[in-house]
Amino acid sequence: MNKKNYYILGTLTTLAFLILTVLVKIYYTHAPLPFDSPIQNWAFHLQSSSGLTFFFSHMTNIFGDKGGIIVAVLLALVLYLIFKEKKATIWFATMVISSLLINTAIKMIIGRDRPEIHRLAAFANEAGKSFPSGHSIFATIIFGSIFFICLRKLKNKSSKIALGILCLILIATVMFSRIFVGVHYPSDTIGGFLEGMSLLLFTYPTFIKYQEAAKKAN
Repeated sequence: MNKKNYYILGTLTTLAFLILTVLVKIYYTHAPLPFDSPIQNWAFHLQSSSGLTFFFSHMTNIFGDKGGIIVAVLLALVLYLIFKEKKATIWFATMVISSLLINTAIKMIIGRDRPEIHRLAAFANEAGKSFPSGHSIFATIIFGSIFFICLRKLKNKSSKIALGILCLILIATVMFSRIFVGVHYPSDTIGGFLEGMSLLLFTYPTFIKYQEAAKKAN
Protein backbone atom coordinates (compact mmCIF):
# COMPACT_ATOMS: atom_id res chain seq x y z
CA MET A 1 0.00 0.00 0.00
CA ASN A 2 1.19 3.50 -0.82
CA LYS A 3 2.37 5.40 2.25
CA LYS A 4 -0.09 8.17 1.46
CA ASN A 5 -2.95 5.71 1.88
CA TYR A 6 -1.90 5.01 5.47
CA TYR A 7 -2.21 8.72 6.25
CA ILE A 8 -5.62 8.84 4.59
CA LEU A 9 -6.85 5.85 6.59
CA GLY A 10 -5.30 7.31 9.74
CA THR A 11 -7.15 10.56 9.14
CA LEU A 12 -10.44 8.68 8.75
CA THR A 13 -9.98 6.66 11.95
CA THR A 14 -8.95 9.81 13.82
CA LEU A 15 -12.04 11.70 12.61
CA ALA A 16 -14.25 8.79 13.64
CA PHE A 17 -12.56 8.72 17.04
CA LEU A 18 -12.98 12.49 17.51
CA ILE A 19 -16.67 12.36 16.59
CA LEU A 20 -17.28 9.51 19.02
CA THR A 21 -15.26 11.28 21.73
CA VAL A 22 -17.22 14.53 21.36
CA LEU A 23 -20.53 12.64 21.51
CA VAL A 24 -19.48 10.83 24.67
CA LYS A 25 -18.16 14.00 26.32
CA ILE A 26 -21.24 16.12 25.58
CA TYR A 27 -24.09 13.63 25.93
CA TYR A 28 -22.98 10.27 27.33
CA THR A 29 -20.49 10.64 30.18
CA HIS A 30 -23.07 9.12 32.53
CA ALA A 31 -25.07 6.99 30.13
CA PRO A 32 -24.73 4.47 27.29
CA LEU A 33 -24.98 5.40 23.62
CA PRO A 34 -28.10 4.04 21.87
CA PHE A 35 -26.25 1.02 20.47
CA ASP A 36 -24.49 0.22 23.76
CA SER A 37 -27.38 -1.25 25.75
CA PRO A 38 -28.49 -3.98 23.28
CA ILE A 39 -24.93 -5.28 23.06
CA GLN A 40 -24.52 -5.10 26.84
CA ASN A 41 -27.75 -7.05 27.35
CA TRP A 42 -26.64 -9.70 24.86
CA ALA A 43 -23.30 -10.04 26.65
CA PHE A 44 -25.15 -10.32 29.98
CA HIS A 45 -27.17 -13.28 28.71
CA LEU A 46 -23.95 -15.00 27.62
CA GLN A 47 -22.69 -14.81 31.22
CA SER A 48 -24.89 -17.81 31.98
CA SER A 49 -22.27 -19.93 30.19
CA SER A 50 -19.51 -20.94 32.60
CA GLY A 51 -17.20 -21.71 29.69
CA LEU A 52 -17.58 -18.25 28.16
CA THR A 53 -17.23 -16.64 31.58
CA PHE A 54 -13.97 -18.50 32.18
CA PHE A 55 -12.63 -17.66 28.71
CA PHE A 56 -13.46 -13.95 28.63
CA SER A 57 -12.43 -13.38 32.25
CA HIS A 58 -8.97 -14.76 31.52
CA MET A 59 -8.76 -12.99 28.16
CA THR A 60 -9.42 -9.62 29.76
CA ASN A 61 -6.88 -10.30 32.51
CA ILE A 62 -4.16 -11.22 30.01
CA PHE A 63 -4.38 -7.72 28.54
CA GLY A 64 -4.84 -5.94 31.86
CA ASP A 65 -2.29 -3.77 33.67
CA LYS A 66 0.01 -6.58 34.82
CA GLY A 67 -0.72 -9.10 32.09
CA GLY A 68 -0.44 -6.48 29.39
CA ILE A 69 2.99 -5.36 30.54
CA ILE A 70 4.21 -8.97 30.52
CA VAL A 71 2.81 -9.54 27.01
CA ALA A 72 4.40 -6.32 25.70
CA VAL A 73 7.80 -7.05 27.24
CA LEU A 74 7.82 -10.63 25.94
CA LEU A 75 6.90 -9.51 22.45
CA ALA A 76 9.59 -6.81 22.48
CA LEU A 77 12.17 -9.37 23.60
CA VAL A 78 11.12 -11.79 20.85
CA LEU A 79 11.40 -9.04 18.24
CA TYR A 80 14.79 -7.90 19.46
CA LEU A 81 16.54 -11.10 20.56
CA ILE A 82 15.08 -13.75 18.26
CA PHE A 83 14.14 -11.91 15.08
CA LYS A 84 16.84 -9.21 15.45
CA GLU A 85 14.29 -6.53 14.52
CA LYS A 86 15.76 -3.49 16.29
CA LYS A 87 13.71 -0.89 14.39
CA ALA A 88 10.53 -2.92 14.86
CA THR A 89 11.23 -3.23 18.59
CA ILE A 90 11.71 0.52 18.93
CA TRP A 91 8.53 1.25 16.98
CA PHE A 92 6.54 -1.29 18.96
CA ALA A 93 7.80 0.00 22.33
CA THR A 94 7.05 3.58 21.27
CA MET A 95 3.52 2.60 20.30
CA VAL A 96 2.88 0.84 23.62
CA ILE A 97 4.18 3.70 25.75
CA SER A 98 2.50 6.39 23.65
CA SER A 99 -0.85 4.60 23.72
CA LEU A 100 -0.75 4.27 27.51
CA LEU A 101 0.06 7.95 28.02
CA ILE A 102 -2.43 9.25 25.46
CA ASN A 103 -5.21 6.96 26.62
CA THR A 104 -4.72 7.90 30.26
CA ALA A 105 -4.89 11.61 29.41
CA ILE A 106 -8.04 11.20 27.29
CA LYS A 107 -9.75 9.18 30.02
CA MET A 108 -9.14 12.01 32.49
CA ILE A 109 -10.41 14.64 30.05
CA ILE A 110 -13.58 12.75 29.07
CA GLY A 111 -14.34 11.44 32.57
CA ARG A 112 -16.89 8.86 31.52
CA ASP A 113 -18.20 6.64 34.33
CA ARG A 114 -17.96 2.89 33.95
CA PRO A 115 -21.23 0.98 33.52
CA GLU A 116 -22.61 -0.32 36.80
CA ILE A 117 -24.87 -3.08 35.48
CA HIS A 118 -24.17 -6.66 34.45
CA ARG A 119 -20.73 -6.83 36.07
CA LEU A 120 -19.20 -10.17 36.94
CA ALA A 121 -18.47 -10.46 40.65
CA ALA A 122 -14.71 -10.66 40.09
CA PHE A 123 -14.80 -7.24 38.40
CA ALA A 124 -17.27 -5.52 40.71
CA ASN A 125 -14.69 -3.14 42.15
CA GLU A 126 -12.84 -2.19 38.96
CA ALA A 127 -12.04 1.50 39.23
CA GLY A 128 -11.03 4.18 36.75
CA LYS A 129 -12.80 5.93 33.93
CA SER A 130 -14.41 4.18 31.00
CA PHE A 131 -13.69 5.97 27.71
CA PRO A 132 -11.71 4.89 25.76
CA SER A 133 -11.00 1.30 26.75
CA GLY A 134 -7.34 0.81 27.65
CA HIS A 135 -7.53 -2.92 27.01
CA SER A 136 -8.92 -2.29 23.53
CA ILE A 137 -6.23 0.18 22.48
CA PHE A 138 -3.57 -2.09 23.95
CA ALA A 139 -4.87 -5.13 22.04
CA THR A 140 -5.06 -3.02 18.88
CA ILE A 141 -1.45 -1.90 19.32
CA ILE A 142 -0.24 -5.43 20.10
CA PHE A 143 -1.92 -7.30 17.25
CA GLY A 144 -1.85 -4.35 14.88
CA SER A 145 1.92 -4.08 15.34
CA ILE A 146 2.34 -7.78 14.69
CA PHE A 147 0.33 -7.44 11.47
CA PHE A 148 2.21 -4.39 10.18
CA ILE A 149 5.64 -5.77 11.08
CA CYS A 150 4.85 -9.00 9.23
CA LEU A 151 3.12 -7.25 6.32
CA ARG A 152 6.26 -6.55 4.30
CA LYS A 153 7.72 -9.97 5.04
CA LEU A 154 4.75 -11.93 3.71
CA LYS A 155 4.89 -12.26 -0.07
CA ASN A 156 1.62 -14.10 -0.55
CA LYS A 157 -1.51 -11.90 -0.62
CA SER A 158 -3.67 -14.64 0.89
CA SER A 159 -1.24 -14.92 3.82
CA LYS A 160 -1.51 -11.18 4.46
CA ILE A 161 -5.30 -11.36 4.39
CA ALA A 162 -5.34 -14.39 6.70
CA LEU A 163 -3.03 -12.69 9.20
CA GLY A 164 -5.11 -9.50 9.05
CA ILE A 165 -8.33 -11.41 9.74
CA LEU A 166 -6.70 -13.32 12.61
CA CYS A 167 -5.42 -10.10 14.21
CA LEU A 168 -8.84 -8.44 13.88
CA ILE A 169 -10.52 -11.45 15.50
CA LEU A 170 -8.08 -11.33 18.43
CA ILE A 171 -8.60 -7.59 18.86
CA ALA A 172 -12.38 -8.02 18.72
CA THR A 173 -12.18 -10.82 21.29
CA VAL A 174 -10.35 -8.59 23.76
CA MET A 175 -12.80 -5.76 23.07
CA PHE A 176 -15.78 -7.99 23.71
CA SER A 177 -14.21 -9.42 26.86
CA ARG A 178 -14.43 -5.94 28.44
CA ILE A 179 -18.13 -5.73 27.59
CA PHE A 180 -18.71 -9.31 28.76
CA VAL A 181 -17.28 -8.74 32.25
CA GLY A 182 -19.32 -5.54 32.51
CA VAL A 183 -16.65 -2.86 32.93
CA HIS A 184 -16.96 -1.08 29.56
CA TYR A 185 -19.60 0.12 27.16
CA PRO A 186 -19.22 -1.13 23.56
CA SER A 187 -18.55 2.48 22.53
CA ASP A 188 -15.56 2.52 24.91
CA THR A 189 -14.02 -0.42 23.13
CA ILE A 190 -14.69 1.08 19.68
CA GLY A 191 -13.01 4.26 20.88
CA GLY A 192 -9.96 2.30 22.01
CA PHE A 193 -9.77 0.49 18.68
CA LEU A 194 -10.00 3.71 16.64
CA GLU A 195 -7.41 5.37 18.86
CA GLY A 196 -4.99 2.48 18.45
CA MET A 197 -5.48 2.24 14.69
CA SER A 198 -4.87 5.98 14.30
CA LEU A 199 -1.54 5.69 16.10
CA LEU A 200 -0.47 2.70 14.01
CA LEU A 201 -1.52 4.16 10.66
CA PHE A 202 0.14 7.52 11.22
CA THR A 203 3.44 6.08 12.45
CA TYR A 204 3.83 2.98 10.27
CA PRO A 205 5.15 4.90 7.21
CA THR A 206 7.87 6.46 9.39
CA PHE A 207 8.80 3.02 10.71
CA ILE A 208 9.08 1.73 7.13
CA LYS A 209 11.19 4.74 6.15
CA TYR A 210 13.77 4.09 8.87
CA GLN A 211 13.69 0.34 8.28
CA GLU A 212 14.44 0.83 4.58
CA ALA A 213 17.22 3.31 5.41
CA ALA A 214 18.78 0.79 7.80
CA LYS A 215 18.75 -1.92 5.12
CA LYS A 216 20.45 0.38 2.60
CA ALA A 217 23.07 1.31 5.18
CA ASN A 218 23.87 -2.37 5.67
